[in-house]
Amino acid sequence: MKWEEWQFSTRMAWEDNLMKWASIGTWLVLAAMSIFASIRITIESLPSSYFVSHYTVYLGIDQVEPLPWLLALIAVPYIIITANIFLSFGFFRQDNMASYALLTLAMISAGIWCIQLYYLVKINT
Repeated sequence: MKWEEWQFSTRMAWEDNLMKWASIGTWLVLAAMSIFASIRITIESLPSSYFVSHYTVYLGIDQVEPLPWLLALIAVPYIIITANIFLSFGFFRQDNMASYALLTLAMISAGIWCIQLYYLVKINT
C-alpha cells in the first residue's frame, strides 16, 4: 500500500463517527490512566526510587524495578495500542470489518491495561 492510499484510508476512517469517537475515547482513557498511574507511583516511589511492577497473590512480590523502568512500563503498551489504532485507520478502506476488529482489540487492550495500572497503583500505595 502506498502512502497516498494510506492517507486516503485514514481520512475515510476519520469521517466514520464510530471510528473517530471510539479511537479518541480509547486514546484519552489510556492517556488519563497512564498519567494518573505514573504520577501516583512516582510520588510513592521517590523515597526509595523503586516500585513494585508485578505482584502475585499466591507467591508475593516477584519483581521490584528501579523508578526509571516506570517510563518503559507506561510507554510500551501506550505505543502498541496507539499503533493498533493507526493500523485500524489504515486498513479501513480495504476491509472495514478488519479495521473495526483492530479498533475493538485496541479498546479491549486499553481496558485491560487500565485495570492493570489501577492495581499497580494499589500495590505501590
